[in-house]
Amino acid sequence: MNRQYRLRICALLIPLVALAGGAAAQPRFEHSLSLSGGLYAASGLGTNFYYGVRYNYYVLGGRYFFEASLCTGSLESAVLKTISKSQLFASERLTTYEFGVAVDANPSGPVPFLIFGVAGINQGGETSFAGVVGFGKRVPLPGLFGVNGLGIRFDARDHIFSQRLNNSDPIIVHNIVATFGIQVYF
Repeated sequence: MNRQYRLRICALLIPLVALAGGAAAQPRFEHSLSLSGGLYAASGLGTNFYYGVRYNYYVLGGRYFFEASLCTGSLESAVLKTISKSQLFASERLTTYEFGVAVDANPSGPVPFLIFGVAGINQGGETSFAGVVGFGKRVPLPGLFGVNGLGIRFDARDHIFSQRLNNSDPIIVHNIVATFGIQVYF
């Protein structure tokens, strides 16, 4: 993924982190579900829409949480279609599942949480094991629609794994993910 895309993703997330600084205290719920959508930038293949669901289990007042997610998207690539007129994978379907542990040093402040974990990346029928590192922020919206358990969340992650294309030598790829979603605490 080129530097221009990374700068765009950061430019979108920085104002949201600033808004999170004025948020009310983090709700004291133990669980949450979120629906998220965003962009998945597959290294060398382009950027496509990506959406999914996440489950979080919070411990120690929300300072730490465990997360499981299932997301899907596409690997459609304008570069491959126009220049090489070839298809690298049996299909253009992308499915990911992640398991992570996050540290949120200040759940009610502007500092983002850090997440580390593992993922399974199924790109067009080929599954790879990946490491995940990233950051994000949960912003509670207390009292919205008369409900205290609503919030928004945004995050950026890097799926790091070894990939082999067309019987070439394996290379380490960095697929960057940026999502924004609605979160329900319970």
